Amino acid sequence: MEGIELIIQTRAFPSHGRARVHESVLPFLGGVKEGGEAIEVHSISLSDDEKPKQVIVTIYADAMVEKGGVIRVSPEDIAKLAVAEGDMVNVQRKVPITEYISKKVGRTGKAVQEGAGHMGGESIEKGAKEVGAKIMPGNEKNEPEPKPEE
Repeated sequence: MEGIELIIQTRAFPSHGRARVHESVLPFLGGVKEGGEAIEVHSISLSDDEKPKQVIVTIYADAMVEKGGVIRVSPEDIAKLAVAEGDMVNVQRKVPITEYISKKVGRTGKAVQEGAGHMGGESIEKGAKEVGAKIMPGNEKNEPEPKPEE
């Protein structure tokens, strides 16, 4: 699991769905700016058969939170994680779906481009003509077939 490990504490002013960290922690969360972005907070499993629990909260920088590895969240969010105050949790940036898809599309496009480059343009054209001939036998130029007369 990526991300960083922080010690969980209860917020002084509970606010469900929000978390506070010292501003020095934000750069370690993979591109989170000044705050107001979604992060994932995961419990850390002590055994292999125990599945970690997760909450998604909005992160904010707060100079009142001590420096170091502390994240402050509401009691409700701590309960959802099934952890106690003082336990370690894993915190990571929640990648927006648009960013995730954009990265995947970029990688796919690059892979297709590289693959096509290895095949050479002439062999791609030849392959397309061969497939066209199989689909429409006797029509090597891939012209539309005439409609049957009634």
